[in-house]
Parts: sequence; C-alpha cells; structure tokens
Amino acid sequence: MVDNKILNHYLQVGMYTNYGPYKEYFKSLPDDLYELRDLINNQHIHKMSLYRSFKGENNNKNNLRYKWTNYRCYDDVLLTAPAMTAELFRRNGKDELTTDITDPNKKLVITCRYVSVWFASVLKAKGIPCRCRSGFAPYLYNDKIVDHWIVQYYDKNFNKWINVDAQANLKHADFNIRNFDDSKFVWAADAWLKMRKNQLENKELYVNGTRHFGDMTFAWSLMMDFHALFHDEINYVTTPVFLYDKYDDLYKIKKSSLEELDRLAKLMQNVDENFDELKEIWENNKKLRSVASELNAVFLHLELDKKDFS
Repeated sequence: MVDNKILNHYLQVGMYTNYGPYKEYFKSLPDDLYELRDLINNQHIHKMSLYRSFKGENNNKNNLRYKWTNYRCYDDVLLTAPAMTAELFRRNGKDELTTDITDPNKKLVITCRYVSVWFASVLKAKGIPCRCRSGFAPYLYNDKIVDHWIVQYYDKNFNKWINVDAQANLKHADFNIRNFDDSKFVWAADAWLKMRKNQLENKELYVNGTRHFGDMTFAWSLMMDFHALFHDEINYVTTPVFLYDKYDDLYKIKKSSLEELDRLAKLMQNVDENFDELKEIWENNKKLRSVASELNAVFLHLELDKKDFS
C-alpha cells in the first residue's frame, strides 16, 4: 500500500503534463487503458519508424506516403500535452482525437517521452495517480538497449504501480499491460549503479535516441527519471547544468558529484520507500535541479557560480 501523500503527489501535474483547458475533454476519453493507449498511439508516428520507411526497412504505405518536406520530429516544439492536443486538432480540423486518421501528414512525429507525457496527462485528468519514468527498453531492438520512457499508474484495486508502455505501436512493445513487470524494463537507477560497479555485460549496448553510447548515457537517463518523479519531464536536450557540455566524457565531473549520483540512484531504486528523502533532495539540491539547454546555456554559464554546479 502506497501512502496517500505519495499518491496525491502523483495526481498533481507539472508544466508538461498540465492538461489546462483540456481537463474535461481528457476525462471523456476511454477509461479502458488499452483503448486509450491505442487512441493516443494513432495520433503520431515515431521518428524512427518514419526513418525506417524512407530507408526501405518498413513497408507501411502510410509512412511511405508521408511527404519528405514534412520529415520533421516535433519533439523540439510540442513539449506539453496541451500543445500536442491543440496541434492535432488544428491539423484535423476537429476538436477530438479519432482512430480513423489515415493520412500520415495529419499525425505528429514525436517520440516516447512525448507520448508518455500525453498519456500521463490524460490519466491525471481522470484522477488516476501516475508518473512518467525514464530508463532503458531491452525489447525494442535486437541489437541495442535504447533509452525509453514509460508511465506508471497506481491501480487501487491491486494496490500497486502498473507499468505501461504508452508507445505501443513500436515493435515488440504490445504486451499485456498487467504483465509488464519490472523485469521487462531497465530502470535508470539500476543501470547507473551496475555501470558504476562494472556489472553490465556489455554497456555499449545501452544507447540514447541519438545513438550516443557510453557512461554519460546512464547519467542522462538517471537525471531525466529523477526530474520526472517531481513533475519536471525534461526533454532530451535539457540536462542538469553540471552535466551540460560534458558530452560523452562523464569523468570530467568531480568524483564527489559521481558519488552524489550513486547515493541518489540508491534512493531511486525504491521511490516510495525513500520518497521523503528524494523530495528533500529535489527541493534543496540546486545542482541536481538546475538545468540547461541550448537556449539558456549562455545565461547559465555567465550568471551562475559554477563551483556550485561542478
């Protein structure tokens, strides 16, 4: 049984999952999670599915009909659930999500973080506690373990968190929701600690969406997961200041910072049990919470005391 304080926390929205003017509309969407997941998945094309179609690796005619001039991933624009919803309404000329979008040009090109944020926003509007999680999926490709986002919602009938891969249209991801147990997903905290202890058989298999690999991949995933636990589902180009511009060289970071991430990961291995301590870190640790991106990096480097972010 999870404490009500924690469940109430995961009923709240952040700036990305905030349903805003769409709360009542989201509440009207299907309550059945399979139906809801299929509805949301029909609204988008994953950028890698689109890429494979152009490379001749995917015979999906709908993808092949997608105009080359529209080959753009909207991850950098449609950061929030309302933004994705509004853009779909604009494209389709009606204020509802439908399962009969046959023209791929009417769909959004987005990735797992965005689908998870959208799915979580709908669940929160329905009064269902949920949280986005960042980690690694070993089931999407045969030759790599790629960073991936899923959603956990709290099922009061079973008194447990249920894992949902909201992006069910990806290959191998369409498994039974209630059978998606923790063993099918590599949690960011577990991956980080195993990497640090040299316990991964082949850590080069772990890559992020841009096909980078190396120890920094684990740090990025850990930080995205930590931020998501506190309603800050940062996107792929946003990273804590102390990691910014380190690129693939994790060991430019001070040893004390690495050890700090070790301690954080150990707490994140059991979020509910350690929730109060994690919340205290979130509220008081400026280094772990302050983030940078291309748009604000210059400001951060000029204005902040960098010794606090090493």
